[in-house]
Amino acid sequence: MAGAQPGVHALQLKPVCVSETLKKGVKFVKWDDDSTVVTPIVLRTDPQGFFFYWTDQNKETELLDISLVKDARCGKHARAPKDPKLRELLDAGNAGGRLENRMITVVYGPDLVNISYLNLVAFQDDIAKEWSDEVFSLATNLLAQNMSRDAFLEKAYTKLKLQVTPEGRIPLKNIYRLFSSDRKRVETALEACNLPSSRVSICTYSDQHCLDLVLFPFSWVCSGLILLCSGFSSHKFLIPI
Repeated sequence: MAGAQPGVHALQLKPVCVSETLKKGVKFVKWDDDSTVVTPIVLRTDPQGFFFYWTDQNKETELLDISLVKDARCGKHARAPKDPKLRELLDAGNAGGRLENRMITVVYGPDLVNISYLNLVAFQDDIAKEWSDEVFSLATNLLAQNMSRDAFLEKAYTKLKLQVTPEGRIPLKNIYRLFSSDRKRVETALEACNLPSSRVSICTYSDQHCLDLVLFPFSWVCSGLILLCSGFSSHKFLIPI
């Protein structure tokens, strides 16, 4: 139409902001459909908003990649246990409100077909609402869904840091899982960075199956990536940090 002005649509992208509540951790009770056992956990989020993590009964850290989260529901929209005994366990000794109002369901998976559920019960109604809203906000953040190369490297490093042993060391098996396509090349990259691998043990490390976290800074991840890349052309895409 003559004289019409073109429309300007501006979308302000907000950076990821993790609240102090999520960073410090929130107490929940975790339950599964195929079990009558409930597990009390403290669910935390790393400062960058990459992962949820908690410690299981075997003292091992479990992670949930926030980028895989499709939905976070609470209250009447959350899944409820069908087993009466399980419902009784979840509601035992709680005076923080009705059980239905404290239920949380986190839906996650690589796509909208292959999904799984993380079922939680909060101790207060308001905590369930606040936590699920913040989780959904993190999962749907456009900047988080379109991260830079450096952010992906930081995410990989954060995953290694969150899964350390009680002594504060990174198990070598976690590094191999991170780059599972070619274990031999990972071993070669570790040795080239003067770090131990399953083939070579360096005397300065007390445990050849683990790396000290203080001796494995973020810069080593970038150096290792250069060595893992097949061609020298990768150098032009990596800037010094």
